[in-house]
Amino acid sequence: MHQDVEALLAVQADDVVIHDLESRLTELAPRLGAMQQEIDRAMAAVAQAAQAVAFEERRQREVQARVAQHRQLQERNQAQLNTITDSRQATAAIAQLDQTKRMIDEDERELQALAGRLAELRRDADDRQLAVDELRQAQEEARASLGADHAELQRQLDEYRRERATKAARVSRSLLARYERIARRHLPGVFPLIANSCANCNTTLPLQRRAAMAGTGVTELCEGCGVLLYATD
Repeated sequence: MHQDVEALLAVQADDVVIHDLESRLTELAPRLGAMQQEIDRAMAAVAQAAQAVAFEERRQREVQARVAQHRQLQERNQAQLNTITDSRQATAAIAQLDQTKRMIDEDERELQALAGRLAELRRDADDRQLAVDELRQAQEEARASLGADHAELQRQLDEYRRERATKAARVSRSLLARYERIARRHLPGVFPLIANSCANCNTTLPLQRRAAMAGTGVTELCEGCGVLLYATD
């Protein structure tokens, strides 16, 4: 076997491993992404619960302010009633007091209902935050494992790339360029002739080209699948 072909086959062997390592590294990203999406969904639920709590708290403050206003009105009406001597005016003042009291009663009932809803919403917000914390804790070990896998794959990949660069320097530039063009779309891209045919697609090579390959060690393109072919000893 020609020296260039031997060197090229060594490069191709590394390329196959490098391609596998790169694929395995690529597969890690969606797993990390899926975990992050799970966290994001849980955090969105926490934010939604917090917004609901904030809305009800705002309503509670508004009703509390309304109660305070109605109580001030009640005090004014009571003070006015205390100064009235006319029966007709007293009747009107008493009616105003009764109306103010009804408004205060309605506001206090609404405050009580709001307090119940707020307590429930706050429990829900706490539960959702707890779910996020538990999810982060559950993912911590998985993330650590994926991180270790990523680091080890990257270490192996860097090592094979260095070795591949050393081996590629032993291949003629023209042959390496031809191989790399083919390998970008078809890896492995170098196959032997077996029984006068391409080992990849079984296309028979013309006799004249086979003789040249056997005599000089040159490589030829397969007319069937486009890979590089070399003659075995």
